[in-house]
Amino acid sequence: MRINFACGKQVWPGFYNIDAVRNPKAPRDPELLHALQFDPQGVLLNPVPLQDGCADEIHSMHFLEHVYAWEAPALLSEWRRLLKAGGRLVLELPNIEAAARNLLAGMNDQMCMWPLYGDPGHRDPYMCHKYGYTPKTVQQLLIGNGFTRVVMMPPKTHGARANRDMRVEARKP
Repeated sequence: MRINFACGKQVWPGFYNIDAVRNPKAPRDPELLHALQFDPQGVLLNPVPLQDGCADEIHSMHFLEHVYAWEAPALLSEWRRLLKAGGRLVLELPNIEAAARNLLAGMNDQMCMWPLYGDPGHRDPYMCHKYGYTPKTVQQLLIGNGFTRVVMMPPKTHGARANRDMRVEARKP
């Protein structure tokens, strides 16, 4: 199984798509509507109702920045639980270093403010960013939470803006 976690309007064929809500711009409903809930200490209160080790791959495009830093370890633990041994985790997210360079260069909000806070045009709390990462800090987060073979790559989604976003792939040992 391949999981597209927090799919938004990108409900991909050949994937088990999961999101908290149905996006009105999506071509169809995701297979699972499931809003993660964390307690104040960052403990995940409602695991995804799928079996341990069910997934060969988990893709999550622009979602990690939508959880607080203290919730991220529980999220990564949940993804690790769902992945088979050797399974691949693929993330794309804003690169806060690039956003800072873009801000200093006077670029538009989409290139410097949206990576920090999210796109205000959505007017949706689910779309607000709660934390940001650099290539170094996302690598440290993944390694510190049990992932190996962490590789940084150019982004492929959301316009593939290498001067704003980053892609990271990692493996469950």
